[in-house]
Amino acid sequence: MGTETYTVTGMTCASCVRHVEKALAATPGVQSASVNLATATATVEGDASFEALAAQVEEAGYGLGRPAPDATVAGVQDDPAPARTRMIVALVLTAPMLLAMVPGLGLHLPGWLQAALSAPVVFGTGWGFFLRAGRQARHGQASMDTLIALGAGVAWLFALVEWWNGVHHLSFETAAALVAFLLTGKYLESRAKSKATDALKELLALAPPTALRLDADGSVAEVPVADLRPGDRVRVLPGHAVPADGRVTVGQAEVDESMLTGEPLPVPKGPGEGLVAGTVVHGSMLEMEIQAVGAQTQLARMAQLVAQAQGSKAPAQDLADRISAVFVPVILGLAILTLAGWWIASGSLASAWRPAVTLLVIACPCALGLATPVAVMVGLGAAARKGVLVRDAAALEALGQATDLAFDKTGTLTEGRPRLRRTLAVADLAEADLLGLAASLERDSEHPIARGLVAAHAGALKPVAAFRAHPGGGVSGEIEGRPWRLGSAAFLDVIFPEVDEDGIAVGLADATGLKGVFVLGDRLRGESAAVAGQLRRQGLRLHLFTGDRAEPAARMAAAVGIESISAGLRPEEKLNRIRDLQAQGAVVGFVGDGVNDAPALAQADCGIAMGSGAGEQGTGAAMAAAPLVLLRPGLEPILAARRLALRTHRVIRQNLGWAFGYNLVLVPLAAFGQLERFGGPMLAGVAMGLSSLTVVLNALRLRR
Repeated sequence: MGTETYTVTGMTCASCVRHVEKALAATPGVQSASVNLATATATVEGDASFEALAAQVEEAGYGLGRPAPDATVAGVQDDPAPARTRMIVALVLTAPMLLAMVPGLGLHLPGWLQAALSAPVVFGTGWGFFLRAGRQARHGQASMDTLIALGAGVAWLFALVEWWNGVHHLSFETAAALVAFLLTGKYLESRAKSKATDALKELLALAPPTALRLDADGSVAEVPVADLRPGDRVRVLPGHAVPADGRVTVGQAEVDESMLTGEPLPVPKGPGEGLVAGTVVHGSMLEMEIQAVGAQTQLARMAQLVAQAQGSKAPAQDLADRISAVFVPVILGLAILTLAGWWIASGSLASAWRPAVTLLVIACPCALGLATPVAVMVGLGAAARKGVLVRDAAALEALGQATDLAFDKTGTLTEGRPRLRRTLAVADLAEADLLGLAASLERDSEHPIARGLVAAHAGALKPVAAFRAHPGGGVSGEIEGRPWRLGSAAFLDVIFPEVDEDGIAVGLADATGLKGVFVLGDRLRGESAAVAGQLRRQGLRLHLFTGDRAEPAARMAAAVGIESISAGLRPEEKLNRIRDLQAQGAVVGFVGDGVNDAPALAQADCGIAMGSGAGEQGTGAAMAAAPLVLLRPGLEPILAARRLALRTHRVIRQNLGWAFGYNLVLVPLAAFGQLERFGGPMLAGVAMGLSSLTVVLNALRLRR
C-alpha cells in the first residue's frame, strides 16, 4: 500500500471536488482519497492501479493524469482565456436580440436571424452546460447546470416551434441571454481560480534553477538544481540564492533568512551550520554539502503548506451550489407535475407544455448564478479604490465576520527596515562626522544596517581604500589614509557603553579605539496603534505572531496595545497557531508581509498581505498566498476593507434572497397557468431579465 498524487482536469467548483473524491473512493483498493482544488491534484492512499483510478474519474466526467515531477504545482487551474472568449462571443451575439426588446427603437429581427444568432450561443458557447448536465444525469445527479441546460434548450426549441407556426414574439433571446449571463459569471470564477497556484510558484521560484556543483576533480560545473543529489558539494556565490538544503563546509558569510524568519538582519554562517534553499548569501562565497533536495526541502514543504491551506477553503459560490442540490430537483419535479396536471385537465399536450416551459424558464437560476459573482465584481472595484486588492470573496466575507486578527511584526506593524535612532560619540569626533565616516564605509554594502546608515547621512560620501567585508562582524577600510573599522562589539574587541533602548548597536573605531556607537532599530508604523485601537473597539481579539525574540516583541505589542504575543515562531508554527484558534471556533484574519508568512496567510480565514513593499524578498509570495492585499502603504486600508466586507456580505445575502424569493413567487404562478394571459414563456424571459437586472443594480450600490 502506498500514497500517490495525480493531476485532475475538468474541476471547476467545490461540488466537482466531491464528485472526484467519491469516484476515487469507489475504486477497489483505495483506502482514502483527498482532492485539492487549489492545485488540481488528488492524493490517493491504497494499492489501486492508475488505470483503474483513471477509468473511475473519467466515468464521473473528469480526467486523471500522472503529476509533474513537482506535485506541489503539478495542477494548474484552467486558463481563463477560453472562458473570456466564450463570454464575449455570447454577449456580442445576444446583444442585437436584447436591443430589439427596447421600446422605441423599432428594431425587429426576423425569426431566422434570431435563430441564427442564438443557436451558436446556446449550443456553442453554452455547450459545456449541456455536457456537464448530461454527465450528471447519467449518474443520477442534478445541479444548476441541469436547469441551465433544460431552460436554455427548451426555450430555444420552443422558440423554434413557435417561429415555425408563425408566432410573432419568440423566446430565442431568453435562451441566449440565459447562457450569456451565466458565462459571464463562469468567467469571473475562472479568472479567480487561475490565481490559485501563484503563491506556490512564487515560493518555489526563490530557489535558483541552476547550481555550481563541485566535481571530484575540483572542477566546477553549472547544473540544473533538479540534478542535485544528497552528498553533492555546491558553491554559492555572494548575492546568489542557496539551491537546496544542506550545511556549510567551507567559508564564512552572512545569509539572509528573512523568507523563514521575517527578520531583516542576515545571520552569520560558518562550517557545520545549516543552509536552507531560497535563502541568499551575502559578503563571501560558501561551499556546502547538499542534504535535502526537491520536495524534501523546507522551501518545498512551505509550498505544500500553502497548497493544503488553499485547498481547504470553499468558494463563496459554493453556497448557491449547495442550495441548488435541493432547488434543482424540486423545480424539475414541479415542471413534470405541471405538464402532467395541465395535460390531464385540458386533454391537450399543446396546451399543457406552455405552463411547464414557462415554469422551467422562469426558474432558470440566472439571478442565482449572478447573485454572488456580480457583487464580488463590484466589491473588488470598490475595494481597489480603497487600497485593497481582493482575490477571494469568501475571505472578504470572513474579514467582516472575524473574531480574531493576528499580526506579523517586522514589515507589518513596523516599517521592516533598520533606521538610525541615535548616534553616541565617545571620543573627540562630532556625531555628524562619525555618521559620514560610517556611511562612507558602508556605501557599497547590501546589508540592511548599511542601508540604514547610508540613508541617515545627507552629505557627500568619502572615498574608501582597502575596503573589506568581514561576514558576521563588520567592514573595514581606509579613509584619507586612516584605517577604520565598523561593526559589532566583538568584531571591534571593545565594550559598548550602555544604551537604554532596544535596537542594534554597531561601533566605529580606528587604530586608537572606539570613536562612536550607532543604534539602529525598526520603527513602528505611525498608524499601527490607532488601527489596532479601532479594531479592538470593534470587538476583535488581537494577536502578535513573530519570528523575533520575546523581549522586543513584548515591547512592540505593548506600544500597539496587543496582549496576546507569540514570539520566536517559524512559518509552520504561525500556521499552527492559526489552526489552534480556528479549532476553538474563531474566525481568524492574519496580516503579514514576507514569504515566511505565506503559509499562515493561506491558512487564515482571511489572509491580508502588505503589498506596499513589493521590492522586498518574499513579498510577492505573500501577496500571492493572501486573498486580500493592501495596495496602499500602512494598515489603515484594513479598516476600509472590513467596512466593505460587511456591506458586500449584506448585498450577497440580499441578492440570494431576491433570487430565491423571485422563484418562490413566480414559480407557483407559472405552475397554475396565471402567467399565460401575460405571454407565458415570453413574460418568463422578461421576468428573468428583470430579476438579473435587480441583482446587478443592488450590487452596484457597493460603488457608493
